[in-house]
Amino acid sequence: MLFTSIIFAVLLAITVAGYWAVPSQPARLALLVVSSLLFYGWHHWPSIFLLLASIAVNYSSALWQMHRRSKLRLAAIVAFNLAALGWFKYAAFAAHNLQQLGTALGFALTIPRIAAWLPLGISFFTFQVIAYQVDVYRGEVAAERSLLRFSVFKCFFPQLIAGPIVRAANFLPQLASRRRFDAAGFHHGLFLVVAGMTLKLGVADVLALFANQAFANPSVLSTTAAWTSLYAFAFQLLSDFWGYSTMAVGMALLFGLELPVNFRLPYLSASLQEFWRRWHITLSQWFRDYVYIPLGGNRSRATRNLLITMGLAGLWHGAGWNFLAWGLVNGIWLAVEHRLKNPAGASSGTTGWRRALRILFVFHGVCLGWVLFRAPDLRTASAYYARLLLPPYQGTEVPMLLATWLVGFAALHPVLSQWMEPRRFPGLRIAWQIAIAVGMILFTLAHLGARIDFIYFTF
Repeated sequence: MLFTSIIFAVLLAITVAGYWAVPSQPARLALLVVSSLLFYGWHHWPSIFLLLASIAVNYSSALWQMHRRSKLRLAAIVAFNLAALGWFKYAAFAAHNLQQLGTALGFALTIPRIAAWLPLGISFFTFQVIAYQVDVYRGEVAAERSLLRFSVFKCFFPQLIAGPIVRAANFLPQLASRRRFDAAGFHHGLFLVVAGMTLKLGVADVLALFANQAFANPSVLSTTAAWTSLYAFAFQLLSDFWGYSTMAVGMALLFGLELPVNFRLPYLSASLQEFWRRWHITLSQWFRDYVYIPLGGNRSRATRNLLITMGLAGLWHGAGWNFLAWGLVNGIWLAVEHRLKNPAGASSGTTGWRRALRILFVFHGVCLGWVLFRAPDLRTASAYYARLLLPPYQGTEVPMLLATWLVGFAALHPVLSQWMEPRRFPGLRIAWQIAIAVGMILFTLAHLGARIDFIYFTF
């Protein structure tokens, strides 16, 4: 059930109407749980049982931990959550590589076939509940005694499949009392839903046509076409995930709930450190707080800690050597920046031509990393890098339509970002609001093509 589908629009409308119609907070929460399970099971109904099992085990474990804290209990529940993630996401990858290793060493390994289906959003809701368990153990948040509230925290459908990853300390208190209808917040939420849909259908899905064609057969690309298509993927990825996150934040506001912002114009970063503070913010903060700092952070062996953290972040995105390589490349780059102590001009407060040059450098470095992220394997990534960087350099005319779209999309993002600020859009004159909303809807309708799943649904 895609956010951009008619059936989801019906589910959302019914849930919002029912939520504000019932006076009881438990009834409201029960409605959110039912809608969330329906949404999750629509794609693959057996996945519901995995989600329910995760809710039951983590709910009871946190209460047990609250009664008597134990590192052993924490390790056990974290292992349980990671085991489920590992089985569904990485077992087939591990089995395939073990078989290849056995063949290379001269003996055959017979490994039973691993489950081929991947539960939607398992990486997101696993990390969210691990953070909850760790926070309970640390005493930073009390274990939630209401199974209903915990269930909403675990499976709230606007952010269940692709985030943002919410923290219990920020989200659970919002569920404790009956929310009052806020017309301005509801208004802003509607705008964010439309804006996110514009980013997805009007931008990401259009650019996907060019990026998919290029990565399907990079060996035939000219240098110009390879770079242009890479730019197309860079803005496709941003628009796709930013669009999802924006819709999620907007939908939460329709229920009077607040989710964290996940993107803040990351392509205007002047260092990779700054980029990861602006890109997929909730995931970056998760790895910082639950992996990097516990490893020692900047206090000791920062280079090792960065490589481990970013290597795991790469594998979190997908079970493939290309994702591991992408993560390690980011880790090496961050380690170099750390050794250089984030040189002058790289901070977000610096202005001028030096910062502009750094932004161009970081943007192109990130784009080169996206090749590993997008390519299905290392062989395809190598072929794409060859077209980008190695002679003979071939220049062909870039289609004017694609060039115009890229410039327009690059300009659209900071404008949308300004309107997305809380209360910014509702504060405009009504005529401007209508004009902007109608313009975005018409723009989206004019660019409707083949609808593509959100990229991060597969993670």
